[in-house]
Amino acid sequence: MNRKLTVIKLGGALLTQKFKPYTTHKAVLPRIAQEIYKCRALGLIEDLIIIHGVGSHGHPPVLAHRLHRGFKDSTQLLALTTTQHAVNAFRMELVSEFIKVGIPINLMHTSSICVSSKGSIQEMFLESFNGFLAMGMVPLVGGDMVYDRDMGFSVGGGDQLAVMIAKKLPVARLIFATDVSGMYTDDPKKNPDAKRLPEITCGELSERITATNLSEKQDASGAMKGKLLAIKSLEDQIKAGMEVSLLSMLTPGNLINLLTQKLTNYTRFLP
Repeated sequence: MNRKLTVIKLGGALLTQKFKPYTTHKAVLPRIAQEIYKCRALGLIEDLIIIHGVGSHGHPPVLAHRLHRGFKDSTQLLALTTTQHAVNAFRMELVSEFIKVGIPINLMHTSSICVSSKGSIQEMFLESFNGFLAMGMVPLVGGDMVYDRDMGFSVGGGDQLAVMIAKKLPVARLIFATDVSGMYTDDPKKNPDAKRLPEITCGELSERITATNLSEKQDASGAMKGKLLAIKSLEDQIKAGMEVSLLSMLTPGNLINLLTQKLTNYTRFLP
């Protein structure tokens, strides 16, 4: 019997304090780990891959040293090393929380399994994902600086990883978990009149992308616009039946409610 594969992308804004460099949401991590564990224990999730954003552990140094612009000279190399070191320390925080609740995480590094071209991931070694999934482990992979054939190196963001995995593996559900309850007509953190969009069709994505502001000041991987661009590239998979959702996991129980079809405060993407 084929097991349903779920991919959960935990956004950097959910896991870290975006405007406080190198600061993790300490209270959020254990709760997320516990909820994912409960979903597995209840049988709501069978096979699982977790992708994580790096938030304030990765974006500030990447932007400060212009690493997202690619390799320019050797002065960037130590900055790349220290950036990866900071992000790896954050990864271990995540792994520790999953270990505490009993989730058998297999930590993977994007820079070791991906190759990009002009800032876009082109190749990803996925045989190891299949192998560890078959044994019952949960691969964990996140944003990283990756080798780029044209730029030397570039940002391999979590949303790009989600797209690549969803295109290459038989993913049944792709869940983007962040700090807002779906896609809105405007930034709900700045505009209290912004309206949540409960459903967005593939045909409406281009309009939403155009209407969404893109800021490089705080986010090296494209923020919400980058997420929508990633989802748009999965149009064929969505039309073939893959479920794609965007929800907040700041509210306890939202993931369980989504998987039991009780959640109403989120956005789903339709053919």
